[in-house]
Amino acid sequence: MALVLLLRAMLLPVWPIPEPTIYDEFSYLLEADTFAHGRLANPPHRMWPFFESIYILQQPTYASKYPPAQGLIMAAGQKIFGHPWYGVWLSCGLLAGALCWALQGWLPPVWALAGSLLSLQLCFFSYWMNSYWGGAMPAIGGALVIGAWPRIARCPASAGWALGAGAIVLELSRPYEGLLLLLPVLIALAFRNRDLRVWVPIAVCGSLGAAWLAYYDYRVTGNALRLPYHAYFLQYETVPQFNILPLATADRILRHADFEWIDKGWLLTQYRNARSIRFPLERLHDWYITLKTILGGTLPVMLLLFSALRLFRSPRRMRFLLFLTAVIMAGTLIEVGQYPHYAAPFAAVLLILTAEALRRTGALAPLFCSAMLLYTGVTDGREIFRRITPDRFGSANRTKGEIEARLVRSSPGRHVIFVRYTAVKIPHEEWIYNAADIDGAPVVWAQDMGDAENRRLMSYFRSRAFWRFQPDDSPELLVPYP
Repeated sequence: MALVLLLRAMLLPVWPIPEPTIYDEFSYLLEADTFAHGRLANPPHRMWPFFESIYILQQPTYASKYPPAQGLIMAAGQKIFGHPWYGVWLSCGLLAGALCWALQGWLPPVWALAGSLLSLQLCFFSYWMNSYWGGAMPAIGGALVIGAWPRIARCPASAGWALGAGAIVLELSRPYEGLLLLLPVLIALAFRNRDLRVWVPIAVCGSLGAAWLAYYDYRVTGNALRLPYHAYFLQYETVPQFNILPLATADRILRHADFEWIDKGWLLTQYRNARSIRFPLERLHDWYITLKTILGGTLPVMLLLFSALRLFRSPRRMRFLLFLTAVIMAGTLIEVGQYPHYAAPFAAVLLILTAEALRRTGALAPLFCSAMLLYTGVTDGREIFRRITPDRFGSANRTKGEIEARLVRSSPGRHVIFVRYTAVKIPHEEWIYNAADIDGAPVVWAQDMGDAENRRLMSYFRSRAFWRFQPDDSPELLVPYP
C-alpha cells in the first residue's frame, strides 16, 4: 500500500494528475464535488435544459447516475488534499493493501507476496489509478469478501465484519457484479458455517448498506427503490444494459445532438452487436483485455489459462475460486458492454488463482516474477519519463481545463460557453460538464439551443461574457457570441 502511494506521489512532477475525458469520469467528478459540498444531490437548475450532459441527471435533481462509492472516496480526496484525483490515488493504495491481505488468507506468505507484486501493474500503472473511471473501490469490496472467506474458521467475528464491510462497498460501487460475487459466497457459507458470530455482522452490514443506498436513491431520484442509473435510462436511453432485454419503446425527449448520437448510434450499435452470433467470441476478447489489465500483462494471463485444468484438480477451495470466475464470465455474457473495471469485484479471485498457478511452476517462479517486474519497470517507466502514458492522449476534450484557464487569464471575469455540435465524430468527446454549483463557477458550459433560446440563458447570466464553441470543427477556438 505504502509503496504504491509513495511512488505515484513521487512521480507527479513527470506524471501529473490526469485530465478527465470520458463521460463516466465527468459524472463521477460531479458526484465527488456534490459530496464535497455536503450534499447527496443538487437541486435542479432553473435553466437545466442548457446543462444536460451524458450520464448526468438534471431531473428531479442535478446528480450523477452512478452508485456513490467512487464519488465518496474522490470527495475525500477533494476535501483533504484539494483535488478529487487524490481520492483515486488513495483508493488504489488501499486496494494494494486489501489484495495483499486477501492473498495472505489463501496462500503461504511468499506466494501471497508474489501475487501482490503482480497487482502492482493494476494498482499503479493502469487506468484504475490514472483516470476517474473507477475500479479500485469494487475491487476493495471483493478483496474483503474473498479475504474473509478462509479466515472464518479461525476468527469468525472479525471475518464476518470484514465480509460485511466488503458487501457494503460492493453495494455502493458495482451492485450487479457485486451480487454475482456475494450470492455464491453467501450460499456456500450457509452450508459451511451457521455460526451467529459470522452471520450477525454480515446481516448488520448488509442491512446498513442497503438502507443507506435506499436513502441515497430517495434523495437523488425521489424513490428509494429507483437507482439513479435507472432514472437516467428512463429519461435518456432506449438501449438497456442487458442484451436479454428489449429496446425501450417509450419515447425519450432528446433535446440535443450528442444525446441522439449516443442513444441512436453508439449504444444501439453495441446492443445489436451484443445480440449477434459473433458476440461470444468478441466477449472472449473483452475478457482477454480484462485479464490483461487485472493480472498485469499477457504472460500472467497465459499462465492462468494453461494452469486452469491443474487448478481444477487442486484442493476444493481453489475449485471454488474457479467456480466464481465462471460465474462472472457467464454473468457478463448478458451485459451489452464490458470493460475491465466491470470485473473489479473479482480482481482478488483472479490474482489468487494466478499466484497459485505461479506456485505450481516450482523453480520457475522466481524467474517469472523477475521477468514480469523487469518488463513492467522498463516498458511503463519508459512511457512515464518520455511523457507518453495513455492518459495523456486520446479525446480532444482533455484540453477542456486548459481552455477554461486560458479564457479566465485572457478575459478576467465570468463566462458562458455555448457548445454547438455539428456531428459528434468520436465517442466520449463531450464538453458540457459543470461543477455542482453551476452559478458559482467562473466558466459555465452550455448547450447551444439556438439564438432565441440562448437569449434566455444570457438574460439569466447577464453579468457574464458569452462565447460560441464548435468542437467538431475547431476544438481550440472560442468565438465571441454575436
